[in-house]
Amino acid sequence: MTENTNLIRDGLPLVTALNPYQARVAHKHGIPCFKGVLYENILDDFGNSILKKVNENTVVIGGAVLALEHLCNTTASWKPATLNSFYNVNAAVTGDNAASNVSLFGVGTGGAALDFGNVYTPDVKQRDVATLIPLRTGATITGTTDATKYFFRKDNGGGTYNWYLKEFNSVPTIRSLWKDAAESGEDGTEILDEIYNSDRTEGIETLAEFSLKLNTSDVREYFESIGELNMARYNTIGLFTGQKVLISAGYYDYVNVRLFSTVNFNNRSVSLASESSYTYRVYSLV
Repeated sequence: MTENTNLIRDGLPLVTALNPYQARVAHKHGIPCFKGVLYENILDDFGNSILKKVNENTVVIGGAVLALEHLCNTTASWKPATLNSFYNVNAAVTGDNAASNVSLFGVGTGGAALDFGNVYTPDVKQRDVATLIPLRTGATITGTTDATKYFFRKDNGGGTYNWYLKEFNSVPTIRSLWKDAAESGEDGTEILDEIYNSDRTEGIETLAEFSLKLNTSDVREYFESIGELNMARYNTIGLFTGQKVLISAGYYDYVNVRLFSTVNFNNRSVSLASESSYTYRVYSLV
């Protein structure tokens, strides 16, 4: 007896880049499309925090594969190499995919040219942010209240290190919102109760929100150490998945580190000491 196998296809286009028209069509027909948006947190004249959109992101192949591994509780036949392997940072430590989550962020200088407005488009094949640079460098991390948040430490020799990745400023949150905001770009009413029998007709968006903070030493310290403080800048931010493990007595770091998503934007200069806070949203229902 011949067994017929019917292939059922469904869409979870984690790495699909949509133009505005395609996004409207996808929303109209209920097609799920992951997308991310980076916002900078700005204080207005009254001290209120407002979100200023910087750019939209690209979920890369590593992020798409990991998302499906978590959804299916299985291991993919292939995924990109870890940062641990090609940076040789804790490369011999075996990681567990099931214990790896979006836990870190890093920055780079390869997301845009030096001239304003020339921002490069990320590639879904990327396995790292473009030209990843250290957030901190030196013998130890000093002069900051978030010294325990730096990881992916690479030995430079001579008793100094580079720290490339940083944990988020707070625990990520997942929220669902009605699209009932009075103005475009504003958040709608948060959903906190069952809606299966609701007669509301507005759309819904579901998002994960990550809080990123760069202090006055981040990035700037690295450029100062190489004698190029006048060029201190970053123009790309990436979210990374990983698993925190005990490497040696009292020393924890991340293994199984892979790029999840990345966003490029115009150069942000830090030649003058300044702090920046960002809200990085990843939308699963738009």
